[in-house]
Amino acid sequence: MSSIKRNLRYALHCLPVRAMCCAAAFAFAGSAAAQEGKVPENSEPKIDFASCPKPVYPQADAQAGHQGAVTIGYLVDENGRVQDSKIMASSGFMKLDMNAQVALAKCRFHAALENGKPVPQWAQVTYVWSLP
Repeated sequence: MSSIKRNLRYALHCLPVRAMCCAAAFAFAGSAAAQEGKVPENSEPKIDFASCPKPVYPQADAQAGHQGAVTIGYLVDENGRVQDSKIMASSGFMKLDMNAQVALAKCRFHAALENGKPVPQWAQVTYVWSLP
């Protein structure tokens, strides 16, 4: 029926947690530590894409042609679960925003690391809703 493009763009700034600031979520992927197979001492939360359900495009919004992008700030705990989330920038359509937030809450993450230990940390993601 309709497809959803999920475009994950992590902001270079995030909500304050323990006076930390996050960088791009996938920044360490190309680092020397990652290439050598070493576990980095400090990292940002990383999404496990296989664990994320596709957000449901609300039928009424699809029929009305509603599209947009919603940016969600979310807190990943030490166990890789979303503990809290907030709409940072709305798509302009409440049901699109809520469905993206519900889908994100079901995702699993690799927790952020500080000195090699998992810590809670805020990050951001943008879901882009578009119709074919």
